[in-house]
Amino acid sequence: MSSTRPATDSLTEVELVLREQLSSLRGLLALSMLLTDRRHEDEIVQLVTSAVPALVRARPVGVRLTARDAVRWYATAGAFDAAVVRAEVATQLRVLPDAGGALAVVGEPWAWALTLRSQDERIGHLLVAADEPPSPDDMLLLRSLAQQTGIALANARLLSSHRQANLDLARTVEALRHQTAIHDRFTQVALSGGGREGIVTALYELTGLAASIENRAGDVLAWAGPEVDLPSAAQLPGRRDRIVHRAIRAGRPIRIDGRLLIAARPRSDVVGVLSLIDPDGVAGEQETVALEHAATVLAIELARLHSLAETELRLGRDLVADLVAGTDAQAHERAQALGHDLRRPHRVLVVRGGRRSSPEELVLRVREALTGAMARREEPPPMLMQTAQTVVALVAEDPAGEDQGEVLARTLGPGHLIGVGGVCREPRDFARSHREALLAARLGTLGGRAGGVRRYDDLGVFQLLSDAADPVVLETFVSRWLGPLLDYDARRGAELVATLARFLECGGNYDSTATELALGRSTVRYRLRRIRELSGHDLADPDTRFNLQLATRAWATRRALSE
Repeated sequence: MSSTRPATDSLTEVELVLREQLSSLRGLLALSMLLTDRRHEDEIVQLVTSAVPALVRARPVGVRLTARDAVRWYATAGAFDAAVVRAEVATQLRVLPDAGGALAVVGEPWAWALTLRSQDERIGHLLVAADEPPSPDDMLLLRSLAQQTGIALANARLLSSHRQANLDLARTVEALRHQTAIHDRFTQVALSGGGREGIVTALYELTGLAASIENRAGDVLAWAGPEVDLPSAAQLPGRRDRIVHRAIRAGRPIRIDGRLLIAARPRSDVVGVLSLIDPDGVAGEQETVALEHAATVLAIELARLHSLAETELRLGRDLVADLVAGTDAQAHERAQALGHDLRRPHRVLVVRGGRRSSPEELVLRVREALTGAMARREEPPPMLMQTAQTVVALVAEDPAGEDQGEVLARTLGPGHLIGVGGVCREPRDFARSHREALLAARLGTLGGRAGGVRRYDDLGVFQLLSDAADPVVLETFVSRWLGPLLDYDARRGAELVATLARFLECGGNYDSTATELALGRSTVRYRLRRIRELSGHDLADPDTRFNLQLATRAWATRRALSE
């Protein structure tokens, strides 16, 4: 009896061990099924770290995962919260074999790193610790757990990658769909001849942002969407030019002053600025794409309009040339063909540009400025003629009384001189108004004026002098009062007469004369002393000053008429 009892006890211990192992294996199997169902790394790590103590006599201390050179730590022990501990462990992990191995961790009698792998690569490590080394059976369970964890993590990453790929694909499809809609809409605008209004309307409906088309000078040519207050071109003429040049150089949409804008430039002398009004900066990639498509259609439209404008300009140039030359055969019919009614009061404007303006640039700027002003009044483009030094324009009087010379001067900016002739009520009046505008422009620099508007109607005594019946009398008067000074200027290349004219126009003020002539005050005094010596005139005498001022104005008029 006593010999059989120990055998029975031994068998019971074996059964208990087997039952315990079987229970652990069932737990591992159940855990594997749970891991397979998880879709996120955080869930998998939490499930594994909570299962370790239930499977074996060990505790989890952390999980270290790697992906594309990025490292994520999941610490389950306080020691691993310290960066220095993590750095020491990471150093040891780099030299461990693929299967993992023992670690030296401060405060842990025994620590081990179990490799987490997918089929193709190492994903990271499961770090466990215990008071004593686990049994071989426990190590087998830990390695099995690590294997299942690696597979679960690999599946989760693959699913995440697929989800992201699907999202990216969906966004790409949506972007292509939207771009196709944009392309189709603007193709329809181009084919239907919707023009500038059709372009901005389509842009507004596609983006939900107000849209505008402006010319180089800042005149609004088309608008769609809610109205907003914008600074006029007159308020920022210099800055406007810089904005346009920047947009041209960029060749793509740029953000300036609450706008997303792009320059449409089918040729060097034709520029249109297309804008989305976006003060809150909400415009993104789709709005940018819409703006770029709109700019392409606008460039085509501007090229078409420019071709028509060139034809109109050529016909208008011929008509202007005939009118200012006094040849007005069929003038009414020719003007009506261009949309103009010569029975309305007109004036001739002569524009002289600054030193930096070529004749070609000047005529383009004048045409653009006047076209914008006339478009606001729903009138046809102006009739222009370009000469070697000037641009001649026939402009109808504004019913509202706005001075077209001032409008043109504001748009062109400083440095441009505009002569305005008298009113024309019949075709035969244009030749006379042209002569008057030329005279006004030529006299425009008298008194130091480098630009601005000079009207023949305001010339005063210059009108009488220019219309003098006997030019010999005028010549004799000039010679009587200015003869010695004119001879001196001719011999020495001096400017005594011009200095005297400015001095008298400034009311005898030395400082004003020096400022307008850009000379020193002492130089002005020296020249006036020479004038007194050469002419023998007393500049302080009122009658003498009156006659001298009349003579200098007659001299200026004679010189203007002879140009």
